[in-house]
Amino acid sequence: MQDRAKEMLALGVFLILVIAGITILALRSTGAKRAVIGEPTAAPPMMMGKGPIGEAVEAKSISFGTLPQLSSRLVIKSATLHLVVKNIEDTIRDISRYAEEKGGWVVKSNVEEKDGVPVGEISVRVPAKDFEESLSFIRKLGERVIFEEVKGQDVTEEYVDLQAQLRNLQSAESQLLKIMGRAGRISDVLEVFNELKSVREEIERIKGKIQYLEQSSAMSTINVKLALSEELLPIPPAQKWRPIYVAKRAWRSVLLILRGISYLIIWVAVLGVIWIPIVGIVLWMRKNKGK
Repeated sequence: MQDRAKEMLALGVFLILVIAGITILALRSTGAKRAVIGEPTAAPPMMMGKGPIGEAVEAKSISFGTLPQLSSRLVIKSATLHLVVKNIEDTIRDISRYAEEKGGWVVKSNVEEKDGVPVGEISVRVPAKDFEESLSFIRKLGERVIFEEVKGQDVTEEYVDLQAQLRNLQSAESQLLKIMGRAGRISDVLEVFNELKSVREEIERIKGKIQYLEQSSAMSTINVKLALSEELLPIPPAQKWRPIYVAKRAWRSVLLILRGISYLIIWVAVLGVIWIPIVGIVLWMRKNKGK
């Protein structure tokens, strides 16, 4: 009888895991995604397994048509701007204050010297509902907007798919708990416990992904690069012909080379108090040696 009960327990666990796996794979297919979004489909038939004490244990599959539908699309928004400003530190301070007033925060900000001239960068998160308003505010802080890029990533299908996976895993967890309650031997309980632990780890992983998508869509990211002149900003993507802009950067590179050469000459002249006497002594010794 004990061997028979153990066989029934193993069969019940196997059937539940197979049902959960098949359901998750079905959700990832194109037809399943369409069904989740709003095309109801018939629920799969009930699968029956045997519990450890010989009673039938019902493993229910979730109907795709019963999943909750989102009232709006889930979109992760982000933007990148390159601005020419009068004062970099003041602009960073204004952007930081604005983001905090809107309920957002500063992800990072820094000011550094590039070729002896200050340049800055700031990245902020703002509520998605204030995204367009925030962009308008930041644009007004600059004398010129050199580059602007706005992106939106629609993650609605991924979000709904994750919710469906979560529900099916939770259903499998519930069935495993029922089996554990009916298990008599310690070895049977440990076997079910290991399977239950694996399912719960997957549940936590999917919950983390769902939370990430919710937070990312609720708070938009805006990255801003600041400089006192256009040529100090990164070259924007080649969307149009900009010979003047490239010529300014090339001329600035020439000036840097000339400045480097002038520094080298100064170093050589200053160090002349050391190397000129040494060279003179060497030449004098060679001259006397020749005589």
